[in-house]
Amino acid sequence: MGLRNLLAMLLNPKHILHRTQPLHSLSPPTRAMAPPSWVILATAPRVSADLPPAADLSLALAAPPRVAHLTLGPRVFPADPDPQARLASPCLLAADPSSARFLVLAPPSVADRPPTRPRVYTGPSGVERTVHIGRVPEPNCFLLDVPAATASRVPDPDCVTFNWGDLGVIAAPAGGYMLAGFDFIVGSKDAELICFSSQTGEWVTKDVRNPLRSWIWNFRDVVSHDAKLWWVDTAAGLLSCDPFADHPVMAYVPLPKQDKPRRRCCYYCSERAAASRRRVMLSDAKFRCVEMSRDHKAEGKAEGVAPTVTVRTLADPEKAEWTLEYKVAFADIWAADSYKAAGLPEKDPVVALIHPNNPGVLYFFVDKFLFGVDMRAKVVLECAPHDLSSEGGVSSSSVLAWELPPALTAGLAGDGSDASVKEEEFGGPSNNLIDRSGE
Repeated sequence: MGLRNLLAMLLNPKHILHRTQPLHSLSPPTRAMAPPSWVILATAPRVSADLPPAADLSLALAAPPRVAHLTLGPRVFPADPDPQARLASPCLLAADPSSARFLVLAPPSVADRPPTRPRVYTGPSGVERTVHIGRVPEPNCFLLDVPAATASRVPDPDCVTFNWGDLGVIAAPAGGYMLAGFDFIVGSKDAELICFSSQTGEWVTKDVRNPLRSWIWNFRDVVSHDAKLWWVDTAAGLLSCDPFADHPVMAYVPLPKQDKPRRRCCYYCSERAAASRRRVMLSDAKFRCVEMSRDHKAEGKAEGVAPTVTVRTLADPEKAEWTLEYKVAFADIWAADSYKAAGLPEKDPVVALIHPNNPGVLYFFVDKFLFGVDMRAKVVLECAPHDLSSEGGVSSSSVLAWELPPALTAGLAGDGSDASVKEEEFGGPSNNLIDRSGE
């Protein structure tokens, strides 16, 4: 089952900008470069109690293909996280790029653990025993505001059960924001939108339609785009609606069919297996479906059999029309001089992300490296080591393409006197094929 890995980020534009020397590359740049318009942000934040006064977070920027990192303070990640909580470490849940707001989940403090209730029972031997029953502590949810550099706790909903992983955030037309999650029961055509408004400070439920009543939805991402929230299930498709409407209409967009469908088990499991090879991301304001496939004759064989990468664009959401952008055999990229010059191994790559403004450029993980490829030209554009945790493997859930807000980029381009972000590695390897300084 593909599980939606959760995310987290932020910065504070009130404090002093700290400049550090760029990492050395094969040909170090001779002059400082302008800050990037976007960054590759790690979705697993770091934690530190040593942040600037009154700051809930800090952000260390890095030019792609290096990875930027968010650091959270003790107000978000407590000094005594509850080891029994459902979540062990903080993560980014959702982002609204238009308002630079982000949702972060973090484990609660052990001091906030719900009280247990005693239950007395008599065993087979007649001995009376007392056991204490309690609930597994739920994560805390925080709304991070980039311009204000604040982290605000989101109150828990009144629901008996609530899946925080299905929650998205979107800017409100009149200011503020709304959180919304899709709550469904398998087998029912009826579902609910569970919404929290910053204007009212309350949770409300709105009735919506469940387009696939027999499907077990498993959302990999919730995206704010085109004044709507989009729930992305890489096996079944996309759901979208306007959460501000009094009676939201839930639209459904199925994903394009697989190039070579092959079912070896039940329908659901077969589709979930296909979902592990798909990624759906925004690029140039349109949804793109990236799929890694392999000739069935090569399945089960060792490394060295190149996969094929196919990218399709959601050209018309109303008609659920996907158009082919390109289809590239990775063998051609392995054979390219630029790939050999980078010294990368001929191993199956893992899709990391798509360039937010150029759908022709994809980024991949291989070993400890993150590299960008012009897929149409079949040329490796840039490559650098990453410092992401390899525990459990890296994937597109490990990073997020984030376009920096104009106010932030303007501050970084100036003297940085009122920015609270560490400006690291702006002289990155954009003019160099590979940087191995992190090895």
